[in-house]
Amino acid sequence: MTAKQYLQSYKRLETRYIAIVEQLKSIENETISLKSPTFDERVISSPKKDPIGEMVCVLEKEKGTLGIRLTETKAKMAVIRNQISKLEEVDNEYYTVLLFRYILYKDWKFICDSLHLSRAQANVIHGRALLEFDN
Repeated sequence: MTAKQYLQSYKRLETRYIAIVEQLKSIENETISLKSPTFDERVISSPKKDPIGEMVCVLEKEKGTLGIRLTETKAKMAVIRNQISKLEEVDNEYYTVLLFRYILYKDWKFICDSLHLSRAQANVIHGRALLEFDN
């Protein structure tokens, strides 16, 4: 995996993070909206003792699993941000270009305008920053 592919994985991680948060909200809503079971007169050989309790347990278990995935995803994102921030010690422009491009998802026009660079200069700095990041 090249440095560029690795840095692009941040966006996928962030998308996964948002999806997990949405799943957690959905489970929370499902837990809140559980309906009481109906106790119509039916002949059942072995009735469930606590159907709501069982459902809550299943949902809580799923929430726990998603919580672990959420933490792991956030940790991977933090690693990438920390690796980029180490470039600030080497060259501030390298750090800024990679931060704007891969963490803040800015386009090249914004990056060039912010750093007062031409597109060609920004490409050169980006290439050097990726090489330095690889090291």
